[in-house]
Amino acid sequence: MIRIDRSIILQIINFVALVLLLFRFLFKPVVRALDQRSQFIRGELQKIEDEKKNLEATKRALEEEAARAKEKYLEIMDQAKLEASRIKEGIIREAYEEGEKIKNEYRRKARKEMEELLSGLREDIVELTEEVVKKFLATQITPEVQTRLIDVFLEEALRELKAQVEAIHER
Repeated sequence: MIRIDRSIILQIINFVALVLLLFRFLFKPVVRALDQRSQFIRGELQKIEDEKKNLEATKRALEEEAARAKEKYLEIMDQAKLEASRIKEGIIREAYEEGEKIKNEYRRKARKEMEELLSGLREDIVELTEEVVKKFLATQITPEVQTRLIDVFLEEALRELKAQVEAIHER
């Protein structure tokens, strides 16, 4: 059986006093420190959650901005293609006009050369005709023979003239 004597009572009192002292000076500060620590952790978790929400909002905003930038890029590319097409058409038109100018200039030069050639041939024909007429008159050929000879020389001169004109046109 257990005997109750003073030492047990003193031990119980010491134990209760120790428990009260531990409760007051150790347990409460430890509980308070743990509460503060748990509140700090909850605050940090809340901050993390808030930052996560902010990051998600920022991510969405960046994705929207990227989509807008892509749309703007495509729009600018379309405008650039239209501008390039317009410039290309302008260059082609200018090249065609320049080609027409060059072509007209060469035609004008060819006409001028042909006129000069015809003028020279006419002079040559007139000179040849004069010589033929002089020779025939000198030998007193009949007028019929003179006419035939002049016709022959004129036909030759015309054939020569046509050949030169065709050569000019082929250039």
